[in-house]
Amino acid sequence: MNASRTLSRLLTAPVLLLLLLANLAMAEEQKFIAQLHANTPQELADLLDRAESWAKQSKTYPKYPIAIVLHGPEVNVFIKKNYGQYQSLVDQAAKLDAFKVVDIKICERWMGFNNIDRNQLPAFVDTVPFGPAEEVRLIEAGYQSF
Repeated sequence: MNASRTLSRLLTAPVLLLLLLANLAMAEEQKFIAQLHANTPQELADLLDRAESWAKQSKTYPKYPIAIVLHGPEVNVFIKKNYGQYQSLVDQAAKLDAFKVVDIKICERWMGFNNIDRNQLPAFVDTVPFGPAEEVRLIEAGYQSF
């Protein structure tokens, strides 16, 4: 009876290890969306800090960047005339975009309501026709909350 328990334990340990490794691999392949609720520069800064910490904990660069869709006053962070005020935040966002940690998308409808042209935004941000619809599309495509 002891031999069968020992054999069972010896066989169980590798199976558990394989399951753990599979879960870690799945976490690295997961797609995330980060949604802002207060729509403030501070909330965006906190989110970018979380994304950076998340990326630093991984042994590899993420396969899929965290999708961030902006459609409120936090977009003002990225407008060229505000760069001096938000330089460290914009630079952090650019760095995280370059390493595919985040993918920032800005709502064109919000831009229109606020008379913001595409050339007033840095090249690393993308635009989408309607931010809330893009968030719904990403969630329906399997993106999980970050």
